[in-house]
This record gives sequence, structure tokens and C-alpha cells, in this order.
Amino acid sequence: MKYIALALAASTVPANAVTVVGATKVTVTNALNTWLQVAELQAFNFSSVNVALASNGASATGTGGTYDVYSTPAKAIDGNTGGGYYTDTIFHPAVEMGTQLDITFPGAKNLQSLTIFGRTDCCSNRDSYNVTVFGGQTVLYSGKLDAFGASATIVFDAIPEPQTWAMLVTGFGLVGAGMRRRQRAAIAA
Repeated sequence: MKYIALALAASTVPANAVTVVGATKVTVTNALNTWLQVAELQAFNFSSVNVALASNGASATGTGGTYDVYSTPAKAIDGNTGGGYYTDTIFHPAVEMGTQLDITFPGAKNLQSLTIFGRTDCCSNRDSYNVTVFGGQTVLYSGKLDAFGASATIVFDAIPEPQTWAMLVTGFGLVGAGMRRRQRAAIAA
């Protein structure tokens, strides 16, 4: 019995734990069904590299056109988190509802965190986002981030290291051995 408790304690993962392995794209929509306005989206890997930067090979596309020639999807991955429409420029589509921003990574990435920066010069009450992280066609994470007047971040769980996997496998082996021993003792009695 003590082996079972030890093995279960070693394999406990928090209920809200999310690990994002092999992310290829992030899709952002407005959660309030109004104007989508994104100053910047950052996606950091476990080496603290923002894989969502255009200078790191990411690309951005958006639906609904652009509000003007300055508010292109590329503004959401240019490294500028300022959030001012006229001073810093943000992604702002020409269509109010049903638009989305897609940020595609150059290859599959393991993510440590994702941060979205909203608009800061006005209208920050719109900055509520549905964020979906894809690995190919598979949804790896889907949630809502509110960045009213600032930014919002989701931190993902670390990818278990080989030592952790070894401990989990050993724990399950101990559980199995304990169950077999207990079964033999019950049969012998």
C-alpha cells in the first residue's frame, strides 16, 4: 500500500496544468465579438526566445482586411508592445466582427508562455481575446485572455525531463509489483 501512495504522489499533476508541445500556429479572435485589436503577441519557448517574432521567422495573416495601411497583421509580431494605434500601430481589421489573427511559427515549437498585448491609447475595453494554439490540426490549448489596457499571459507547464519520465515509469512499476504481490498473498490465504 505504501508503494501505491508513493507512486501516485510522484505522478500527481495540477488539474490546470497545460503542456504545449509542437505548436505551429496561434489563432486570436475577439471574445466580445467586437473590433479585434492586437498590439503584439509573444510566444516564448523554454530558451526564452519569442518564436512569434517576424525576425525569428514567424508570419501573420488576418481576416477582415486592415483598418488602414498601417494596421497590418505584421504589426502584431514586430516586437513593438506599445499599443498605441497612431504612435506604435497595432493590428486592427477593417471589419468589426468575426475577424481573426493567425500567427504561424517556422516549424513546431514547445511553448513556455504566451502573452498578448492590447490597445493602450483608447478602446481597451475591447481587449478580450480567444486564443487557440494549434499543433498542425490539433488544438493544444484554447482559452480566454483579458488584456484590458495592458497585457495578459498564460504560462504553460514545462515538458517533463527524462528523469521525471523515469520516476513516473518506476512509480507505475512499483504499483504493478505491489498489486501482484497483494494478489499472490490473497490467493495463498
